[in-house]
Amino acid sequence: MSKSRNNIPRAAIHVGAPAKSFSAAEGYEPERRGWDENTYRLKNQDTNNHYDFSRKHLNFEINGKGEIVPLGSNPVPLHERLQKRLDELEFKPYMDKNNPLGISDNSPNCTVGIIVSGDHDVLTRLAFGDQDVDFTLQKSNAHVVLKQGIKDWAMDTYRWACDRWGAENIIGFDVHLDETTPHIQIQTIPVAKTKARGRASAKYVHKDDKSKVLSHKEWKKLPEEIRSNFIRTEDERREKECVSYARVWGEDKYAVGKTYYQMHTDYYNKVGHKYGLERGDDIAMLPGEERRERVHKSKAVLEAERQAMDAIARNLIENERLEGQKEKMAGEVQDMKKQKEHLEEQNDKLEGEIQDKEQHKERLEGNISQLEDYAAALDIKEEDLIVPTLKTDPLVKDAWDAIKTELEKPIPAFGQKEWREERRKAIKVILTEMQTALMQAKELQKQDILKLGKALYNKAMQNVRAIIEQNKQLQKENGRLTEENDVLRKRIASMDENAITRLRDKKDAEIKELQERLGKAESEAVRSDNVVSRERQRAGKAEGQIKEMLGIPEIKKIWETIQQNKCNFNRQLNLWIDDALKAIAHFAAYEKNVHFSEQQSSAIFMGIVAKAFKSGLDVTDNAARLQATQSLLDEVDWSETSSYKQDLTRHWTEMFSQDMPISQTMLEALTLAAGGRGGISTGGGGSTSELTNWDGTKKKTGWGM
Repeated sequence: MSKSRNNIPRAAIHVGAPAKSFSAAEGYEPERRGWDENTYRLKNQDTNNHYDFSRKHLNFEINGKGEIVPLGSNPVPLHERLQKRLDELEFKPYMDKNNPLGISDNSPNCTVGIIVSGDHDVLTRLAFGDQDVDFTLQKSNAHVVLKQGIKDWAMDTYRWACDRWGAENIIGFDVHLDETTPHIQIQTIPVAKTKARGRASAKYVHKDDKSKVLSHKEWKKLPEEIRSNFIRTEDERREKECVSYARVWGEDKYAVGKTYYQMHTDYYNKVGHKYGLERGDDIAMLPGEERRERVHKSKAVLEAERQAMDAIARNLIENERLEGQKEKMAGEVQDMKKQKEHLEEQNDKLEGEIQDKEQHKERLEGNISQLEDYAAALDIKEEDLIVPTLKTDPLVKDAWDAIKTELEKPIPAFGQKEWREERRKAIKVILTEMQTALMQAKELQKQDILKLGKALYNKAMQNVRAIIEQNKQLQKENGRLTEENDVLRKRIASMDENAITRLRDKKDAEIKELQERLGKAESEAVRSDNVVSRERQRAGKAEGQIKEMLGIPEIKKIWETIQQNKCNFNRQLNLWIDDALKAIAHFAAYEKNVHFSEQQSSAIFMGIVAKAFKSGLDVTDNAARLQATQSLLDEVDWSETSSYKQDLTRHWTEMFSQDMPISQTMLEALTLAAGGRGGISTGGGGSTSELTNWDGTKKKTGWGM
């Protein structure tokens, strides 16, 4: 997890953003409270998560008594322990004047989460020793036994945390061994000692009799000459514990930075050096390039990088496939060459056998040579079969370089959200341009392949015509040889008649095979020409009919209306998708409920339907509807949402999509609108037609279909 320069194993401490509170569901995650195998599977749908259910039994925690117990042993949930400790400290948050049940934005932060980890190899060796552990989630790790080393490391870290923040202020100390690298999740309350508010209490003690002690009010009632006999004393204000992030971590970002720096040093001195974990690098001392790599990347940037890498991988696979086809075709050409060489060897053998025969066999040898030329007319050279390759590496490299250029732009101190949005949009534009360039390159490759096919076809036709001409000459020569054969028959009676018969039969068979191939080629060429001619006639006739129909004003008006309806329908689909994205983002960021409201359900329902229509998916199919839902969730802005709330919202939305009832009336209306045969008004109003809500009730569509 942490092995930076020179591959030195180092400790890692990550301090989370201070918070005013957290929900019960957020507190369940570090304690794995209520997590079963299905929960682990849902969590792992996010590619950034690697939870292993078979290692859940290895997790443990250290309770307030300093005892190691299984994770989740405390019956009181984490959020309740937080509230209990805050009540003990008499901490009262500022309430929102507009929402009596909500906490104001300017209320003090009262809890901080810290994650302590280190080098993957060191910590896994402490936890599992030499046992065979599968971190790819492909095999079960139920056989793995926890080693004492990881418990010692956790206990030393617990003592260090207690010395720093106080045992009573550590409300959670959870050790997770079911993820890629062992780590500790500490939940603390920043508590500092301050003097009680108010003025110091004043007392007056008699000079001679110390037992006489008067309050300020009693002393004021005495005559002035008696007052001088008393000495004024003040009791110091008592100290009390209070919640104060600023006093514990620092008043400003510079003080917080110093606290972090000293915290890393203290951890190395007290814990890290015992286990071979060096102090983490000071980010201020790192080179600029490595400092940029340490900056936490958002999920949008990680997703963009993943998509770019997937595109590169797909292109490499495509190139390998084309190279395989090329090698296959080259192999076929080699086989043809070998066959040709084999035939030539047989031909040489036959020539050697008959060269001692009489002079008339020279005519047969000439005939054999003519047949060889006849067979070679159909030969295709290797270079003619080279398929144009799809050169995508420069396009992907340029896109990757552009993405790296965007990611290397410095993050401003203010406006980080706008900076992230600008980078996300810029990366999206780069990927869109890369996709367009890839499609154009693929189209050019297709055109080159078509040109190659046409060239081979034209060459084959030329060879066929040459074969036809040669066949005619061969037929004439065959007739002449037949006439001469009768004259020569008596003269060759003394020769090996069987050898001549075999040779003649073999050559006749070759001529017959070539004639059959010639006939098939001619028939295929005629049939192809007929098909092309018929298709051209149909296309010309259809084009003429369309032009003739569009010349009629009424039909032209209907056509334009259909096109306008299609545009309006697509615009309405985009509006539904935008409404759904806003509803999902608002639910994830602000809602405390675990179910969507009726208004949110309606917006999300129409957004999923619109996404399915835009993606060409069957909205009545559960698998297709789930695919459309996941595509819609990928477009949601999760910047103001915790990872847990994001996972929960994704889970609820996917479950919601599987329970959506799609009425036949609604499906028919949307199908007609997609084809431009239904009127649509994005401004509302129009027809009194109704659609069905996700729960089966009727509602006005507001888009006039």
